[in-house]
Amino acid sequence: MRRSAATSAWILSLLVWSGSAFAEVDSKAGAKTDPKTVDSGRRADILRLLQLTQAGAMGEQAVQYLFATYKQSMPQVKDELWQELKKEISADELLQRLVPVYEKHFSSSDIKELIRFYESPVGKKLTVTLPSVNQEALGIGQTWGSEIAVRVKRRLDAQSPAPAPATKK
Repeated sequence: MRRSAATSAWILSLLVWSGSAFAEVDSKAGAKTDPKTVDSGRRADILRLLQLTQAGAMGEQAVQYLFATYKQSMPQVKDELWQELKKEISADELLQRLVPVYEKHFSSSDIKELIRFYESPVGKKLTVTLPSVNQEALGIGQTWGSEIAVRVKRRLDAQSPAPAPATKK
C-alpha cells in the first residue's frame, strides 16, 4: 500500500503542476491566500483554467485510486462506508483550494493567456496527453531511483569494511 499511497500523492501533485505547465510564473509578494478574497471575475477565470486542464477530473481519479487501494487493503470495511465517504468528497473542494494558489502565482493576464493556450489545439493535446506522459515519467523516475539506490549502496558497501564475525564466549 505504501507505493500506492505514494502514487496517489504524486498524482495529486501533478494535478497542481499540470495547470501551470509551460507557463511563466508571476511572483507577487504578499499575494492573497484566502479563497474568499479572490475577485469573483478572477476566480471564474482560474476555475475555467482548472476546468480546461481537467484538474477536477484528475482529482476524482486520484480519489478513486486511493479508495480502491484502501478497499483492497481493508476488505473488512463495509461498502456503505465507502459510499458515504464518496458522497462527502468532491473535486470542487480541491478546485476551490487551488484558486488562491493560482491567484498568488499568476496575474490576471497570465490566467487569460493560459486559458487561451489550453483552448488552443496544442493546449487541448497537452491536456489529453499529459496524464500518459506523466505515467511514463513516473515509471522512468521509479526505475532511475532504484538504479541510483543500487549504485549508492554498492559504493557505500565498498567503503565500509565488513563487520568482524561475532566470537562466542
